[in-house]
Amino acid sequence: MRVIKSINNNVSHCLDSKGREVIVFGKGIGFYKADEEIPLSKINRTFYNIKDTDYGVIKFIPDVIINTAIYIMDYVSDRLSIVYPSSTALTLADHLQFAIERKNQNIYLAPPLIQDIMHIYPEEMNIALESLKIIERMTGEKLPRMEAGTLALHFINDRIQEGSVAEINTVGIIDQATDIIEECFNIKVDKDSFNYSRFMTHLDFLIRRLLRKEQINSTNSELVEQVKKQYPDSVNCAGKIDQLMQKTYGFSLNEEEIMYLAIHINRLISRIE
Repeated sequence: MRVIKSINNNVSHCLDSKGREVIVFGKGIGFYKADEEIPLSKINRTFYNIKDTDYGVIKFIPDVIINTAIYIMDYVSDRLSIVYPSSTALTLADHLQFAIERKNQNIYLAPPLIQDIMHIYPEEMNIALESLKIIERMTGEKLPRMEAGTLALHFINDRIQEGSVAEINTVGIIDQATDIIEECFNIKVDKDSFNYSRFMTHLDFLIRRLLRKEQINSTNSELVEQVKKQYPDSVNCAGKIDQLMQKTYGFSLNEEEIMYLAIHINRLISRIE
């Protein structure tokens, strides 16, 4: 593997023998300089077809979280006999990091559709519960049992075909939602930033749920009220995005979806500020 550039101590952006771009993982390989060859014996993992937004995950999320996500996706693939895209592990790593941040801030989100998931996708739910044990063993972080619901959604969503999503102009939704955020907070969003890519990912998953006529609905009114008190401006902004979806696409968000959206908006604008 010939190095294009180092991403961190254990990750490099390379070209393989066929001239294809690839992200490679291995202890200490980040110390190889541009145009140097990394021996294959030092490479533990390779990722092809990586999007630009995935570089933020690799650069800013601790290696132990990424390695845990990789291990879990290997475990899931083996249990379900499904080959997931390489980027799925990076999406999961981002989710795990966010879940740990929320736990440390004592923000516990209600389990999304957890009973429905248990009935419709029992295998994925059981794997998600096992994944919580893997996370604790590999990272030392004990996430609440309710996080199994969101983990299971990752295993389910990432194998769903994108055809139904393509029927809706998701890029248009995201662009208009970004305009609303910029207007609400009088800021300029950096669309090349890692935090924005996280926000885009949330909207993408939201649109997928709406297209399947599924919304988070755990009747956790206490948490909804907590978010309203903590992030009133973000809740107001999320309400405007809801109005946009109602007017343009016929999507109407329930209170909990607005709450989740508000949390992601607050996360985006707090990093900018």
